[in-house]
Amino acid sequence: MVMLAGGYRFLDHMTDAFIEAYGTTLEEAFENAAKALCDTMIDLKTVRPKIEIILSAKGNDLYSLLFDWLDKVMLLLVADGIAMSQFSVKIKQHNNSYLLEGTARGEPLELDRHRYKVEVKAVTYHEMEIKQEKGLITARFLLDL
Repeated sequence: MVMLAGGYRFLDHMTDAFIEAYGTTLEEAFENAAKALCDTMIDLKTVRPKIEIILSAKGNDLYSLLFDWLDKVMLLLVADGIAMSQFSVKIKQHNNSYLLEGTARGEPLELDRHRYKVEVKAVTYHEMEIKQEKGLITARFLLDL
């Protein structure tokens, strides 16, 4: 049913990529969500963390924050051609909104060396879920392939 891979797993789904990322903190769950998104498209083991890029995301709630974060990570890979394998984030709540400040580490995308797997069309809100149970934060999301 599932493949465990350090902080995230791929759940069964007929047509799309359904992912559950987890961590002991919200930040760790969001870092693992970004890793899982990249792992869906490329082979993370082939990516060297040679450059660091600063990213920010915002949302009115945790769902829109996760959506904006994953969308920014996906655009960095697809539009800017940066393959990423390491992420670090800090999440702050201010009034009724959330702000994420993060860094991504990677290198310019080389389709052959990074073993491009599949194209992700979009991050979606469909079946998105963020919950905390027994000291573990899980974030589930669906990628439209």
